[in-house]
Amino acid sequence: MSTQTAPVTVPLRRRLACVVPATAGVAAVLWAASRDNDDFCGTVGECIGLSFNDLIALAVAVPVAALMFRLLDVPRVVLHTLAALVLGGTLWFTAGELMRVLDPDRSYDAPLPLPVALAVGVLAGVAATYLVSPGGRGWARLAIPAGVLVVAVATSAASAQVADADRVDEIAAVPVTLYAPVVEGHSPRYGSGARGSVRLSYSFEVDSGHVFLSVTLIPSPHGSLCDADRVFVGPDCVQQGDVMRDLGPAGYGSVGLVRGDTALVADFDTEDLDPDEVLEALRDAPVAEAADLV
Repeated sequence: MSTQTAPVTVPLRRRLACVVPATAGVAAVLWAASRDNDDFCGTVGECIGLSFNDLIALAVAVPVAALMFRLLDVPRVVLHTLAALVLGGTLWFTAGELMRVLDPDRSYDAPLPLPVALAVGVLAGVAATYLVSPGGRGWARLAIPAGVLVVAVATSAASAQVADADRVDEIAAVPVTLYAPVVEGHSPRYGSGARGSVRLSYSFEVDSGHVFLSVTLIPSPHGSLCDADRVFVGPDCVQQGDVMRDLGPAGYGSVGLVRGDTALVADFDTEDLDPDEVLEALRDAPVAEAADLV
């Protein structure tokens, strides 16, 4: 007569007591890996000669967490680890986006504060435990990932709106008349303002391939555009009247002109675009609002 051993059911309280410290520890490791040190080498990853930073989660933290789950007899180790990784990564992203909503000046590569990182770890552990626990409620298994995803999408959208508003302010602060040149039927895809200039980026297809074009708006210089600040040209640059051309043999060139208080300079591949047509686009460019360029 054979006997079967009934599976041991680990109480929820014990699972939480095992999982939450482990996921909080992973969050602490990630926080340490992403923060700047006081010495010259920057982040922990850079200090040891590597640049993986957050990838330490996959290389070190996640296997260590899985091993801890195993040693602590947490059931469904693989599911716990995967759930904590997915939920924790989403919550980490959400926390960063939320902090940028609250502080628009926050840098995109700024590390999370340690209390926020630990809170993310705790929430990821609790959510993962309820998600994969044997006998868990079906609605909870659907509501937890759906709720985390909805919050992530909402905070990301709010962060994007804050970033767009910040870019509008930066563009409007540059002392130039704003223009939006239309090149080959295409308007600017992205605009940004910094260091006294506005940069417009284009990306589109032509017969010869994909085109990357940038147009820079700067205050009109007192002298030649070839010698102006924030205009990068080579020794072949020449200016005739209000028109500047730098069309060297390498296939990449620049053309520009002055319109009132603003100079417009385009950088592009001369094998993809005709310089005269680009100049015509700069000369005919309509006046735009800052909000039209983001």
